[in-house]
Amino acid sequence: FPKLTSPYLLPVLSSVWQDVLNLRVRYLSEYVNSNDSTGESFQDSDGETIGFESLLFVQFDFIQMACRRRKVTQSAFVGQGDQAGILPELVWNLLSFLQMTDDQADTWIADPNQFIADEEDDSYSFNVRIAAQDLLASLMDNFEQETLRALNLSVQQEITNSVSAKSSGHTSWWKSQESSLLAVGLFAGTLCDVIKTGGQPPIDVGALFDHVVLQNLAEHDFPFLQGRSFVFASQFATILPANLASQYVSAAVEAILNSPSAVVKVSALKALNNFMQYLDKQYTTPFQKSILQGIAPMMEMTTEESLSLILRTLISTSKINEQVAAEFESTLGPLVLESWAKYPAEHLISFDIMDLFDTLTANQFMQPALSARAMPVLVSMITIENADKGKVASAIDLLKSLVQGAPTPLPPNYVAQFFSNLMSVLMTTNDRDILQSGQECLTFVIQKGVQQISEWRDAASGKTGLDLIIQLIAKLLDPSQTESAALFVGDMISKLIKKGGDLVSPIIPDLLNAVTLRLADAKLPTFIQPLVMVFAQLCLNQHDVVIGFLHGININGRNGLEILMSAWLANHADFQGLYNQKVSTVALAKVFSSGDPRIAEVKVNGDLIVPQSSRIVTRSRARNTPDQFTVTTVPVKIVRLLSSDLISKYEEEEQAGDSDFDDEDGDEDWEDEDDGKSKSDFALLSDMLDSHGLDMDGDEEEETDPDVLADPVYQMNMKQYLVDFFRQCVQQNPPAFVQGVSELNETEKRTLSGLLEN
Repeated sequence: FPKLTSPYLLPVLSSVWQDVLNLRVRYLSEYVNSNDSTGESFQDSDGETIGFESLLFVQFDFIQMACRRRKVTQSAFVGQGDQAGILPELVWNLLSFLQMTDDQADTWIADPNQFIADEEDDSYSFNVRIAAQDLLASLMDNFEQETLRALNLSVQQEITNSVSAKSSGHTSWWKSQESSLLAVGLFAGTLCDVIKTGGQPPIDVGALFDHVVLQNLAEHDFPFLQGRSFVFASQFATILPANLASQYVSAAVEAILNSPSAVVKVSALKALNNFMQYLDKQYTTPFQKSILQGIAPMMEMTTEESLSLILRTLISTSKINEQVAAEFESTLGPLVLESWAKYPAEHLISFDIMDLFDTLTANQFMQPALSARAMPVLVSMITIENADKGKVASAIDLLKSLVQGAPTPLPPNYVAQFFSNLMSVLMTTNDRDILQSGQECLTFVIQKGVQQISEWRDAASGKTGLDLIIQLIAKLLDPSQTESAALFVGDMISKLIKKGGDLVSPIIPDLLNAVTLRLADAKLPTFIQPLVMVFAQLCLNQHDVVIGFLHGININGRNGLEILMSAWLANHADFQGLYNQKVSTVALAKVFSSGDPRIAEVKVNGDLIVPQSSRIVTRSRARNTPDQFTVTTVPVKIVRLLSSDLISKYEEEEQAGDSDFDDEDGDEDWEDEDDGKSKSDFALLSDMLDSHGLDMDGDEEEETDPDVLADPVYQMNMKQYLVDFFRQCVQQNPPAFVQGVSELNETEKRTLSGLLEN
């Protein structure tokens, strides 16, 4: 109820702020500088402990909410006229709450793995230190310049106080320096951007390096301060002068090799990850061997948290120079295989293990030795007798990585090493994960070694490898098989047709007939797309043959053309992957340009008919009343879809040129909405929307398939291609084009007309 609470917000904020001020001294004395931090506490009905820290959590949370209500609270935070705001003192206070408690320090020294778990950016832990970071970040989002200026003054004050405390013999002098570096490091990206553009940063980062960070690297008696200095330096790696960059990398490597403190080693690992991500290879290449030598022994004393950090460091280090990394195959090979064997397939750490294995198999200098080492291990796991289905699927994923990294064509007798075990498992299981992994693996095997598959023969039945592949495809396309289990069979068929040549040409009609039959009742969009792409690929060069073939198919009274075009046109707009989108667009344009009357006869769904009833649509009523659509012809639908594609391309270019986001407060009628959204918030949301929530990393994966990269369609400028297509349509003016354009709304018509005229 933002409007109802607005009159009370400033008075309550004032009370909360005064309370936070008063609690700072108590927090420092009872928690930061004391091992006796039990304090007053009790347990609620859910068993949660409620105490002093709980009070700080909700107070920080309230201040976060208040700073987002800037229309009401801005004057309180940044001041107005001669009246000062609370922001400078609030930021200074937060540096105290950011300080490490004695309990935390003791726990983390005793258990470095807990140190990693608690201090990771995506930590599941929550404490006052983390809550203070959240509040500082919220202040930065809403009052960036004021927060940075306040932080600069606060850090200077804390550094001065810590120097005095050190000279006076206070043993906790280092904590305020550590929290100051932690706070500034939170905004390293923003500060680096200012410095790289030649601006004057609001925080004197240079002075911190000259007078604090360099000295702290030698503070061996204070491992947390020494470790924080390593991490801090790496956060500003992009602006480090050449001499300092080499110096800091060298110091981090030295710490990994020789520091007696596990805390320092962990911090140095974090720093090296940043250095390898942001520094030019010239600064890290000289230390690659030392890093690999120093990290390997740490594997023996790791738990899950530290293993993840070590694996990420190994991934980065192995990419510096592949020839150097290959010298360590005898260390890295057993290390990654033992880690894989140790953890369950569904464990979170398995993603890091898989990433490292992918990195090593992609190393052409290491691949032969690693393949010789890993192949027997993986084949022994891919058996019908293995009851651990997750491990079987995971072993097939590693096998796929081996095949993907192997040369093209595959070395002699490569396929024979695993083909029998792999096909036996795939032909006898209905496990979804195993079947999905198997399809992906076989797609790469077909791409690189279809000749070896055709030459392989089963000793018992005499069947060739291609016979078994066709048998597996038939199993996956059978209507009794779940769509999710057969998710990648379309990709496998496309690759088989593309690479098989004369080996598979006699069976292509049967394959296409089976795909059409399965497409007739397919429901899952992610299953439909690869099946449609089988035909879309063929339509690029043989659309007349495809149209003729499908016109001759009849499945339960439905024409094959109707089955394909209905599924294709209903899902085209949602196809995933840049290459697939381009293939679909070009193939549809070719189908339209063919002018084939058999295409014009096919009817498909047009627009959704919105019910005019005022009755509330319940879920049961919606189930009993399926969506209804207008009916249109395939050519008209193609025109509408491709015009939408062209307009979308134009709008994407427009948005790319205008990426400014309104950072002002939103409508105050929305109580819980963040009024001051940062650009990164919008970018993350747009990434998820663009990928329909399927890509959790936000960005589209970089294309690595050499067949795709070599395809002229992949290199096409789709905006220009569609402009040329529509200009040709304007000249020829076929009826389907006229009708398709007439069904666009006025805005779409104007945009399309403007694009064609330019």
